[in-house]
Amino acid sequence: MWKSTKRILKSTPFNVFLIFLLASIVFFVVLKDDGDRVLSILGRISIFSILGLVGLMMIERLLLGYSLMLECKESHPDYSLLQGFVNAYVAGLFCNITPGASGGQIAQGYIFRKQGIPLSTSVGILWLDFIVYQTTMTLFVLLLLLLRFHYFYTVHSQFFFIVILGFLVSSIIIVFLWLLAKSPRFYHWFTKKGVYIAHRLHLIKDVEATLERIHNQLAAFDKEVNLLGKRRRMLAKMALCNFLRLVIYYSIPFFCAKALHIQVGLSQIIDIICLSSFVAMVNAFLPMPGSSGGTEATFLLMFSTIFKSVDAKSIMILWRLVTYYQVLIIGALVFFIAKVYYARKSNVSNRIEDDKLQNEGQL
Repeated sequence: MWKSTKRILKSTPFNVFLIFLLASIVFFVVLKDDGDRVLSILGRISIFSILGLVGLMMIERLLLGYSLMLECKESHPDYSLLQGFVNAYVAGLFCNITPGASGGQIAQGYIFRKQGIPLSTSVGILWLDFIVYQTTMTLFVLLLLLLRFHYFYTVHSQFFFIVILGFLVSSIIIVFLWLLAKSPRFYHWFTKKGVYIAHRLHLIKDVEATLERIHNQLAAFDKEVNLLGKRRRMLAKMALCNFLRLVIYYSIPFFCAKALHIQVGLSQIIDIICLSSFVAMVNAFLPMPGSSGGTEATFLLMFSTIFKSVDAKSIMILWRLVTYYQVLIIGALVFFIAKVYYARKSNVSNRIEDDKLQNEGQL
């Protein structure tokens, strides 16, 4: 009974259902008292503004695709920006529909394999991408905290402890990851101990198979880490891509306010970027797929301090549609098209191989 229930809870259809259920509850609560006014504000937006906002988020995905392309070209020179873009949208889709964004890298590994990059290589690529992104994000948030610490500590004191906690957790993860990267002896010891502890807790059944699988992944990680010193230029480009991604993503509420003709000035953009990053930090503690429900509530609590309540609700709805549901819709389309394309490509390759073998047999 528990196993079947657990399987259902982990399934993609259930997580998608949960996302829309939580979103429906939040939107109902948001629109219950101010529905007419919120819809009136949302009605101000033009089609060009919608396309502009979606375009910004597509640029954010394109930057991730470019970063992935830089890594892949080290071992696969023919890897294209389009392939990286496809991988980036698939990553966004599965991060958004799985609890704790746990399915993103698995889906990326699947797409990498279909694109001709073996698992042993893609594991190292994804490790490095994660390390660079987490490092860039942590330094970015640290800069924001230093710039506006006194203001947000005074105005947002009720949330600031959670924000600082999220930042500390992120910082610890980064230190730990770089320790893994710089000390192979440590991470081999750590993973071995972790597997045996998990076995005692009955979380892992086959210790040897698990250790072998981890050893293969660590070997790929070793390969990537050993090349870090030789690829400083590439790492700098990846860090710049991630920095630009964060600037775009965290500034979307500002552009949403502009699109809805809500009064907001350039002088507020740093505060808006700060608040957006704080929302992301708080959401790191939310286990629901896509942090649904908690994200909307946190956004309203934060942004209601600089916007009127009805304006904050309007911005939140547009922001969520652009940054989350847009990625779900386009990501699902990209994933479906990619699956069909790679399936057909595989079938064509198999037919060519069969014809080749048949011809060789006749000769």
